[in-house]
Order: sequence, then C-alpha cells, then structure tokens
Amino acid sequence: MRILKQQLLLLLLLMMPMAASADASGKCGDNLTWTYVEATGTLTISGSGAMYDYVIFNPYYDGHWYFFHESIKNAVIEEGVTSIGLNAFHGCSVLTSVTIPNSVTSIGNNAFPYCSGLTSIKVESGNTKYDSRNNCNAIIETSTNTLISGCKNTIIANSVTSIGESAFIGCSGLTSITIPNSVTSIGDNAFSGNEFIGISNLTNVTVEW
Repeated sequence: MRILKQQLLLLLLLMMPMAASADASGKCGDNLTWTYVEATGTLTISGSGAMYDYVIFNPYYDGHWYFFHESIKNAVIEEGVTSIGLNAFHGCSVLTSVTIPNSVTSIGNNAFPYCSGLTSIKVESGNTKYDSRNNCNAIIETSTNTLISGCKNTIIANSVTSIGESAFIGCSGLTSITIPNSVTSIGDNAFSGNEFIGISNLTNVTVEW
C-alpha cells in the first residue's frame, strides 16, 4: 500500500506544471544580469546601474542575449537599471512590448531597431528623463520633446518638436503616420527600412500644417 501511495504521489508531482526556469543567462552590465526563459519568450534584465553598449552583428563575445533575439517576446527591464545600451534590442522582431522603468536615465542610439513586432512602448510615469505622453506608444526625451523611439502603433503627440535619428528604423509594421505641425526637425534615417530603402509598408504619411 505504501509503495502504491508513493507511486501515486510521484505521478501527481510529474503532472503538476513546473515553474519556468531560466534557459540562459549572462551579464549585461557591471552590476546587471539577464535571464531568458524559452517557454515564455521572456527576457528579464535585473540589477543596478548601466547596461553595456553592443556592436551590431557582433554581440556574442560579451554574453549578450542576441542568440535568442528572434524569439524574445517579452522584455522586463527591472527598476534599478539606469541605461539601455546601444543596439541592445537590435532585431528582436517578435518583441511585442517594453516598459521603461523610472530608473532609466539614458537610452543609447538604436536601442530598439528592427523590432518589427513591437506594438507597445511605455515609459513609467515617474521617469524624469523620458515619457510616453498621451499614451503615444513611443519614448520621448522630456527636456527636448524629441521622439527617440517609436513602434507601429505610435501616435506622435502634438507637443513633440523633433523626431530623432533612426526613431522608426526597421519598423516594417508601420503603415500610417501623422506628423503634427509642432515637429520642426526629423533626424537622419528616422523612417528607414534598411540601409537602401525606406519602410516599404508605410503608404500613408500626413503632415499637418
């Protein structure tokens, strides 16, 4: 009878859902680490301080998560991270949403290029350097009113005065955009699809006067 009970208990334990564990991890700053869980496609960045910058197409040497970049669906940037590095999320094509915590005070150039599946970008309301005013689905540098990173669902707020360099680079899901009359400058490659052509699906551009 005791053996039967033990066998039943073992069977029940095997049938219970297992908690997701990290499939890979590494270091992405002097005091920052990243973990990736394949089952959920979730990348979590935790710790304190600045994130490393990365070289496009050659990030493997320093333990970057680029090996998983085409399967990362969710990015969790925890409070305590103070910067997002250059090219950090380059080519994360199935990444759908990202939230920038209050602790982030620096975002490198091309932090989210070619993230074609990105539908939601949000900056937490207590961040003093960046904002996502009016639920615009973009990152705006508050002091300069510059939109530095957008996605296919971005609505450019009419208080934005500048669209930054490469702000929508590789955003292939972007089909329509309205540029308000508050915008007085647009940076290089702001709407570039790749190094040769623009965003091919962008067929409706409205410029307010």
